[in-house]
Amino acid sequence: MIPQQKDKKNKLIYIYIFLLFLITSINNQNIYNQKIFSEELIFKITGLSYADNQKLIRDLININSDNIFRIDKKKIFEKITENNLVLNFYVKKEYPNKIKIIIKKATYVGKIYNKNKLFLIGSNGKLIDHNANNVKDLPYFYGNFKREEFLKLLSVINKTQLDLKNISSFYFFPSGRWDIRFNDGLLLKLPIKDLKNTLSKVLLLKNNKNFRNSKIIDLRIKNRIISND
Repeated sequence: MIPQQKDKKNKLIYIYIFLLFLITSINNQNIYNQKIFSEELIFKITGLSYADNQKLIRDLININSDNIFRIDKKKIFEKITENNLVLNFYVKKEYPNKIKIIIKKATYVGKIYNKNKLFLIGSNGKLIDHNANNVKDLPYFYGNFKREEFLKLLSVINKTQLDLKNISSFYFFPSGRWDIRFNDGLLLKLPIKDLKNTLSKVLLLKNNKNFRNSKIIDLRIKNRIISND
């Protein structure tokens, strides 16, 4: 055989082998990808009651495809936050087909009547439809306040030593300020501004002998304390 023809034949053989290897690799990759994409999504949720966890799992399966790479993050967020018991949550993908969701449940911080029905108020500021009569030691909230206004008040209370168990009720006024009534009958009138500084003084005032018999302590005017026995 002529050397040139032999070299040409060898090159063709190498090309065929390379193409065969390439086609085989592509087919194997397609099979692998199809296997991943065909895996059924599995949701694992913790943090709520068993019944609420299972309901949320069913809802999430219904709104998502079987592809972990194409899950709708917005819909997952919306569906989880539909539950008013959710304070915050963490979502983690575990390939090839698992999604783990850890939920932190809101705590009950108060009670409120809304449209002639008694609701619990969560630490997320949302109303929780629950048998509130069975939950003791929670203050009542009155007034037409927004969620943001409630969360601002709660944040300030959490930074002080005030215990919600010692408070019977909160009253919100259209001007944007709050009154607090304690279990011992004391009514505390708060200013609109500087709530943290004001509330930090409350325990000192309650324990001060000059205010021990006071029924009303008015702190609405800056740097002034008005007491009514």
